[in-house]
Amino acid sequence: MNFLHRRDFLRSLALVTGSSTVPLFLRQTAHAADVAPLPGFANERVLVMIQLSGGNDGLNTLVPHGDEHYYRARPNLAVSRGEVLKLTDTAGFHPQMGKLHHVFEHDILAVVQGVGYPNPNRSHFRSMEIWQTSEADRVLTTGWLGRYVDCECRGSDNPAPVVNFGDKQPLTLTAERPRVVTLENPALLKWQPTGATGAEQRAFARINQPLVGRSDTLGFLARTASGAQSFYGRLQEAVRHYQSAVVYPEFRFSQNLKLVAQMIAAEFPTRIYYVELPGFDTHATQANRHAALLQELSEGLGSFLHDLHKQGHLGRTLVMTFSEFGRRVAENRSGGTDHGAGSMLFLAGGGVRGGFYGTTPDLNDLQSGDLKHHVDFRSVYATVLEQWLGARAEPILGARYPTMPLFKA
Repeated sequence: MNFLHRRDFLRSLALVTGSSTVPLFLRQTAHAADVAPLPGFANERVLVMIQLSGGNDGLNTLVPHGDEHYYRARPNLAVSRGEVLKLTDTAGFHPQMGKLHHVFEHDILAVVQGVGYPNPNRSHFRSMEIWQTSEADRVLTTGWLGRYVDCECRGSDNPAPVVNFGDKQPLTLTAERPRVVTLENPALLKWQPTGATGAEQRAFARINQPLVGRSDTLGFLARTASGAQSFYGRLQEAVRHYQSAVVYPEFRFSQNLKLVAQMIAAEFPTRIYYVELPGFDTHATQANRHAALLQELSEGLGSFLHDLHKQGHLGRTLVMTFSEFGRRVAENRSGGTDHGAGSMLFLAGGGVRGGFYGTTPDLNDLQSGDLKHHVDFRSVYATVLEQWLGARAEPILGARYPTMPLFKA
């Protein structure tokens, strides 16, 4: 039997991790040798989290076209009544959100209005931290979904229960025991030996040799490397066999969602996917920038939901968007909006009871120039945890929050 001694392994690992092409998954898990087996999940449902980074302007996303206060507060930025994609006599979507308007008409898109938390913080870092950890009064080092995985999931051989698309792992997914595949580029999940020395190639091959009967640190790391290679191989197969008439836009956000759809259609064991769409900090020249971002969101998410419907997986998939805060009601002198408080979010999927939730913002009743919140964002989390993921929300969120009728019976 081939046997790789710890000293040799560490020397080999140093060769491999010195390369910029080593998958981040392997680099991260090389420092987590005492991690318990990866978790299993209680059902086949999938949660896709979409982080709108920077503070999305909810008022120009869901436009209160029936409110004169909106047009007085935004003489330049307000969306004209003739352009709004009307949902009701008083509210409608931005004109660049045609695909999500179509999704709403099919009753699978929920719009939660007036979402926020008491004593809102207008710092990007702190407010995002509050949303990601679900804790506003103290600083936590784990995220609400990370704690879900720790609390609710049982040990299994699942190589990728949580997949994050981006160059770093969000706090939302941080757990006591790391279980996240961070996927900046699918090619990085497989070490590419092009240009590598013979020693580097041999080292990588030895790391991926199965070590029969080993349960210590060395065995764990070898199994991790092998699992990463196996995961990438399955991902390649999913892409190769994927067939859909849906054409995704070429935006990176849309292409990430396309890969999520491919993994869901291939029935990967992944249950949580995390995708970021950045750029929403629109202090200046907001009109065109925000319109482009909303188009990217609408086109990407609309294509994704249509794809899942055609593949037969829309019923087991839930998409949820969030942003760290909304924007001020009044436009500023730079043609933009500054950091605000209450905003809105979307939930979409075959199991979602479409429509409006929460209280329509009253632009004549503001708090320091901001929209007041009427729905604590943790009520949305509690609803997703209990009614979609089948978990007890209170131990994860640290308190009891009322749930909402967001899902079909």
